[in-house]
Amino acid sequence: MAEEQLDEDGESAEDAALAAAVSAAKKKKLILLGGLIVAILLVAGGGTWFALHLMNGKKVEAVEPAAAQHIEKAAEEKTGPGKQAALYEALEPAFLANFLINGRQHYLQLSLTAMARDQAAIDGLRTHMPLIRNRVVMILSGETFDNLQTDAGRVQLQQNLLAAMQEILQKETGKPGIEQVFFTNFVMQ
Repeated sequence: MAEEQLDEDGESAEDAALAAAVSAAKKKKLILLGGLIVAILLVAGGGTWFALHLMNGKKVEAVEPAAAQHIEKAAEEKTGPGKQAALYEALEPAFLANFLINGRQHYLQLSLTAMARDQAAIDGLRTHMPLIRNRVVMILSGETFDNLQTDAGRVQLQQNLLAAMQEILQKETGKPGIEQVFFTNFVMQ
């Protein structure tokens, strides 16, 4: 009777080889399954993208003149008669102000966005951004930390900033241009 050689775990070389082959086969199956899933997702995503672009193209081409007028009328109703769509311009970077209260430093980080309905107003805002940023900094430095913690104080600040921007644009371009100023980030600590 031939004796089989056993390794340290008590398995024969044939058993170890068989276990390695089974493990390799399982790994190959997992890799193939993963590849198949990725391929299916790519095909489905690409098909969806293609179908959406194809449908969008057909919608634009298939609009009849009467339907196009209806769409334009609906868009005008949303903005009002003779009103143009709103345009937004962020005043980047955010403004930072510090306040000393009872020997402790407190900070305000404020991000602003201006709204206009005329591209010329947005262009004027961009052109005169240094003047506008300077005025915003001056207004913020005149505020009190306690006042900015109230809703009324924030609303008043918003109105002051709008008035300042409109004043600058009126002086520089001949039109106030900006309709509203929004706080897109207002952090106090």
